[in-house]
Amino acid sequence: MSSRPQTNRTASARERRAALLRAATEIAAESGVGAATHRSVAARAGLPSATPSYFFASLTDLMAEALRSFVQERTEQYAALTATMAGEATIDELGAAFSRLLLAGDRVHELAQIEAYLHAARGEALRPAVAEAMAAFEAAAEAGLRAAGAARPDEGARAFVALVDGFVLQHLANPRPDDEEELRHALRSLFLAYALDAAALEEWSGRLGPRPVVELDR
Repeated sequence: MSSRPQTNRTASARERRAALLRAATEIAAESGVGAATHRSVAARAGLPSATPSYFFASLTDLMAEALRSFVQERTEQYAALTATMAGEATIDELGAAFSRLLLAGDRVHELAQIEAYLHAARGEALRPAVAEAMAAFEAAAEAGLRAAGAARPDEGARAFVALVDGFVLQHLANPRPDDEEELRHALRSLFLAYALDAAALEEWSGRLGPRPVVELDR
């Protein structure tokens, strides 16, 4: 007995699910997460209006999975780049490669990610999925910092992700011709801070002295 019909049905299901995820991402990028409904997502995907309910328990599940799929794709790209360049590239070369990758991403995915962050800031529905996304990005950043030789990669991961998120947001809102170069310099400067080991960090902290107290005029 041939398994071809079952295989075809499985492939068709995967294609429909992927179409729904892409449609949800596009709608979130264009109009915000709040604009995504079962009907609008199905219509964008060219599928019957009941199709999203077949694959996802709720609209929140659909949007969360759309975010996860992008994050997985992104982190796999980071891991591949890190594996390719680890031990063979200078910090500037690594920074340049990551800057190109970060700023050449799919604009739709980048906008949808930012919209998911904003939605999570306004309510709790997408907050767990956003927390997962941030954790995945931080893990990728930690691996990259460790491969580049940072002394404290675990401490620097969140700072790197925050820098990248903010820079990508500014790039989307107001792209400039020198953005790639500026991001490379920013990544390099931040790396220097986390390249210091505990002893060097303590020494520099001592050189900087106590934080000054600013007296405000009353």
